[in-house]
Amino acid sequence: MTDRLFQAMGGKAMDEATAELLRLDALKNPTIPDTLSFSGGVSEYIYAKAETGYGDLGPMLAEAVARKVANWGPKLVSPAEGLRATVVGASQYTIQVSGSTIFVEPHETLPVRNVPVITPDLPLASDDLDVDALAESIGVALRRLDLHDGEKPVALCFRWQGSATFGRLDAFCRGVIKGLATILDKNLPLILVSDGDIGGLIGLHCSETVQLDKAIVSIDGIKLKEFDFIDIGALMESSGAVPVVIKSLVFPPSAALGKPVESKP
Repeated sequence: MTDRLFQAMGGKAMDEATAELLRLDALKNPTIPDTLSFSGGVSEYIYAKAETGYGDLGPMLAEAVARKVANWGPKLVSPAEGLRATVVGASQYTIQVSGSTIFVEPHETLPVRNVPVITPDLPLASDDLDVDALAESIGVALRRLDLHDGEKPVALCFRWQGSATFGRLDAFCRGVIKGLATILDKNLPLILVSDGDIGGLIGLHCSETVQLDKAIVSIDGIKLKEFDFIDIGALMESSGAVPVVIKSLVFPPSAALGKPVESKP
């Protein structure tokens, strides 16, 4: 992994295996830089700011990178922003307001920040919703983004389909609660986001009918996509609305996986 990274950083022709990993055009400058810096989670280990492991390759990758840097030549410098610089630098912010048809209980649940978004493919087309199928779809989305351990809250974004009868609302709420059980069992809030005007109905049903004994934030009128993160601000008493900041990762349209290998002279 480290060999591929430094081959891509070198600005020279690279082998096919490395080129297939690129999402942008290869670097063109063959000059070795004077200084080198790193950001993101692995950088915490490179700069010896962290020691705790999380069961991933972070510490081992950092050790391999540090050895490569020492043998390459450029001076290793520490940036002003480290851990969060990668995501912040590659994101754009959008501010929206979720209107009065929302449900937040208790109000002190807000604000919440940096909540990852999941957009499961929920089976909502039929008249009779299947609780287990809804829960399974949510589980698939959680596992896809490695959020299934329930260590942090997630915002479940969905597009409601069909009528909002009692039976459909009830099955939907129970399916959602079952699918997010690992998160709710750790006393984290239920956060639901819809692009239609149904947030209040669903939040109220979860609270009053299903009697979910967890904090509930159910907002609507917001469009999200997978890999977004959201901040939901405190309830504005004058309007009953909440401000929502959407943080979306930005990739150019041409950022397809894999780029042609440069021909060698």
